[in-house]
Amino acid sequence: MRIAFGLRDKAMQRCSALLCAGLTVLCIASCRSQSLAPSQQVPPSAGQRADNWPDALNDFRFRWSVGDDFDLATGWAVPLRAYLESFLINGYMNNLDGGYPGFQRAAPEAVERGSHEWSELPNSVKRLRGSVEFGDEHLRVIGNEDLHVLRVEPLAHGFRAFVCDATFNVYKQAGDSKQVLPLYLASSAATNADFHNMRVWRTEFSNQGFLAGGADAPTVPQRGPLPAPQADVFGPWYVTGSERVSLWSDHDHPDVKPGSPEAEQYFHDAQTREDGMREECLIHYPLNAAERTKRATTVLDGLPTVQPAIPGWPDEG
Repeated sequence: MRIAFGLRDKAMQRCSALLCAGLTVLCIASCRSQSLAPSQQVPPSAGQRADNWPDALNDFRFRWSVGDDFDLATGWAVPLRAYLESFLINGYMNNLDGGYPGFQRAAPEAVERGSHEWSELPNSVKRLRGSVEFGDEHLRVIGNEDLHVLRVEPLAHGFRAFVCDATFNVYKQAGDSKQVLPLYLASSAATNADFHNMRVWRTEFSNQGFLAGGADAPTVPQRGPLPAPQADVFGPWYVTGSERVSLWSDHDHPDVKPGSPEAEQYFHDAQTREDGMREECLIHYPLNAAERTKRATTVLDGLPTVQPAIPGWPDEG
């Protein structure tokens, strides 16, 4: 399966050569403080607003891709997109209970964070609502986050998805600062840049049990000009676990004593699996290692080009 981050809706594939050329232009600048050419199109913040889209993300959009055998606008892809986008937005906005309509139902938090009971939970369910990564309330997040559905597997009562999450095109700007920093500012080492800017999520859904239901699945394909859905698109699905691949070992081996040599080995094996999936994502990503490092270490003095959301969400509920 070939990955082509940021170009990836089927309707956009014919434009891939032109868009790749645009990416190349962005990559040839030096690692000194610099500005990128402004977009020649209407910026995403103009005329493409959703009521539940944060003002601090006016110049930020998600762009999804997938192979030909999985439709991003229907079926399992819809709750998957809605969940991961909500999860990531919550981290950027320092709001663990935000997200799209239906998110709090579809990603329940069963116990109080930080409590003893919470500490006993497997890592895969500890932060279903999100994680506080950026505490600055005046922070702006700018650019395009590229998400690729690497593969999807059916479960007895649901499905499991592995998603590549690339943030090489995402930046942050604090307060009145003119500088625009890479979201995860890395050292000059390519491994550092790739580790922080190409995460691999494993997310599992179920449509069985007392948390299932609560809303009907959307009846129209979920693609359009808006950055966020206007209505609950989770349908009967709820998240049973979501975390980086490397942090699922205690969930997959619940009978192993925490801290034991066996538990440490399972954790190491999970890290190895995530490293392998990250390489699988990077092999087909449009930027090579040197270009990725440059993106992750370059401070800008102007805004980067921001492309519209793919596939986006419809402008009707």
